[in-house]
Amino acid sequence: MKKCVVYGDLMSDRAAEQYPTITLCDGCIEDDRKAGEAGQILFVQGESEDGECDWCARELGEC
Repeated sequence: MKKCVVYGDLMSDRAAEQYPTITLCDGCIEDDRKAGEAGQILFVQGESEDGECDWCARELGEC
């Protein structure tokens, strides 16, 4: 699992809502990379200790 900054609600006044930091599994990160310019991940910040992917709900041991 990794912490990633993604596109969020760009109409929001709060930066935390415009570019939220979420936890993603390696599979979701790879799928987003394959999407090319349509991808939603801005950058990967590093390893995460959180146990569940925010996009697919897989847990740490399932990825």
